[in-house]
Amino acid sequence: MKILDKFLIHHRKRIVGLDILRSFAIFFVVYYHGRFLIPPENRILYDRIQLFKIDGVSIFFVLSGFLIGGILLKIINKTDFKRKDLLNFWIRRWFRTIPNYLFVLSLLLISSYIARNNFGDFNLKYFIFSQNLFSPHPNFFPEAWSLAIEEWFYLLFPLSCYIIHELLKNKTKSILISAIIFILIPLIIRIIKFENGIIINDFDAEFRKVVIYRLDSIMYGVIAAYVLYKYPEFWEKSKLYFLFSGIFLILLLNIEVLNLKYLYEPLFFNIESITTFCFIPFLSTYKSTKYKFLDSFFIFISIISYSMYLLNLTPVQRVLLPTLNKLLGRTELFSTDVYITNYIAFWFFTIVGSYVLYTIFENPVTKFRDRIKL
Repeated sequence: MKILDKFLIHHRKRIVGLDILRSFAIFFVVYYHGRFLIPPENRILYDRIQLFKIDGVSIFFVLSGFLIGGILLKIINKTDFKRKDLLNFWIRRWFRTIPNYLFVLSLLLISSYIARNNFGDFNLKYFIFSQNLFSPHPNFFPEAWSLAIEEWFYLLFPLSCYIIHELLKNKTKSILISAIIFILIPLIIRIIKFENGIIINDFDAEFRKVVIYRLDSIMYGVIAAYVLYKYPEFWEKSKLYFLFSGIFLILLLNIEVLNLKYLYEPLFFNIESITTFCFIPFLSTYKSTKYKFLDSFFIFISIISYSMYLLNLTPVQRVLLPTLNKLLGRTELFSTDVYITNYIAFWFFTIVGSYVLYTIFENPVTKFRDRIKL
């Protein structure tokens, strides 16, 4: 128990409710990716077992918007919001996300060259997150699609707030106008493209994983941060109403007869984002589960969740596991025992590898970032 006490004391400023939400998001992502290690005849059952029919990445989008939106709102309202403030925001945000991404990307490039003597579908666009800016994401490092969406949002939304603020000299209007832009434009162009004949089989590649069509997903988190910042009493009084609304929407998403995803496809991302939004008022005020082990578990998973996202699919499932199977001389790769051991190894190496990556690289880089001041 002393270890748990020390861990909780070290992370006493964390909000466990948000850690719970982040933990569920990464578990949904890893669970879904784990389906590729399940025998094909059992995948339908595997998919049905998933607790909630909501995309873990969509949860990450809204949660990221809430956290960086809160930071940005404080900067805008407590400073003159000059170029140095904007630059400082970008430096801190990019130091949090890009180094880990580039580290894993470099490992994949090295492993690809060793295995095939080439870099496969890699493109230099990966270095500026433009590989899926307007078109479907390439096959190399496929999970990077969501990172590209987040990085472009981190660049464009603060820049929009800054430009509008410079024009109108009004901080509140700069945020509200930017929010309207980032909510409406992606939705409108999704509708336009959908109504011009895109077939449903291409929906995942043509819509879900393209930057220009998903920027509004993160914006819902920023709106949540704005409501909390401007109307804290309303936020506190309404948290249970929002929570029950979120639970209701989750139930609707799980009723297959309603099939909300295909009710009108361009709106489905909005439904997912609004559902996640509804949980944030309650969870952002939920400080503890009252059980040390549970608090420690959710905080730990939340801390390594970014590394888990980067490692679980391509590095672990598509590079490490096949390499281990080859070294172990496994020839019957589709036997039941191999499926089971691969699935267990997938979760084990994802969690352990993420902890190692966080400890030796991600956390030191974050600490270095905290020493940087303009």
